[in-house]
Amino acid sequence: MTSAAPYIVLRAEKLTKAYPVGRGRRLLALDGVDLEVAAGETLALVGESGSGKSTLARCALRLVEPSGGEVWINGRPVRPLGAMALAALYREVQMVFQDPNASLNPRMTVRQVVHEPLRLHLSMPAEKRERRAQTLMDMVGLTAAHLDRYPHELSGGQRQRVGIARALAAEPNLLILDEPTASLDVSVRGQILELLRRLQVELGLAYLFISHDLQVVRHMADRVAVMYLGGIVESGPTREIFERPLHPYTRALLSAAPVARFGAKRQRLRLAGEIPSPIDPPDACRLVGRCPLQQESCASRRPPLLNVGAGRTLACPVALA
Repeated sequence: MTSAAPYIVLRAEKLTKAYPVGRGRRLLALDGVDLEVAAGETLALVGESGSGKSTLARCALRLVEPSGGEVWINGRPVRPLGAMALAALYREVQMVFQDPNASLNPRMTVRQVVHEPLRLHLSMPAEKRERRAQTLMDMVGLTAAHLDRYPHELSGGQRQRVGIARALAAEPNLLILDEPTASLDVSVRGQILELLRRLQVELGLAYLFISHDLQVVRHMADRVAVMYLGGIVESGPTREIFERPLHPYTRALLSAAPVARFGAKRQRLRLAGEIPSPIDPPDACRLVGRCPLQQESCASRRPPLLNVGAGRTLACPVALA
């Protein structure tokens, strides 16, 4: 007896984003990305700055208009939706941003911040909104007294808790977390991560988790997708990716991460040369010229992302040879 296929909350196919940079040239921020996030799971996007992680998240929600490809949220195609239908879809998916100080309106109290999605998405009367707001404060570890404060009266961790409460207000089943702890102190970072894990279990949430912190990813994610220059080069279960990376870029990325245990040693894999420009990139492997496994065929075409079994995908046939 086979198990039922998982319910896919977010799916992207051939998602592309190109920015014109003048003289007929374009900067290719996303280059045909495919990914899926299943209900209740955490998919982490990792990669260097500029690899396209945040652009992917914003294109999935059409906060930035994609240049090509398709996105489905809970089975509904996102790109054809008009403004009203897109606004309604935002009840199902919400985003938590990296800097809570920048994502909260300084002129609004916490009560106003939390009430706004309740009014817009759920059309709740004032009395029910207030009860829901107090429940949300309790869920994220704040008190009803915080509702009357402005963002500048809160600590960084408290502001991010308010951002999470706002995202949860409309009862979505998917949160896109764009470096949600990067701007926080180390001690507060752990508290927010544990809060996110608890909320995921209690509410059955799916997370698209964007991070450059590989230790956080190892702690949080069920699956990992590794991005390089606008494309996914490898994906798979978190334990498999960390213990048996296949793509040369993944191996280099993991070997550069700090080792948590004092005195532990790790064999570094250093990629030679400079990162290629994303402006009008050639039809070749993006790692060409830097890869220790490079062969002549790598410069002739861009390798597709292939299913290599055990829930893993890889864009490097040489690594399997």
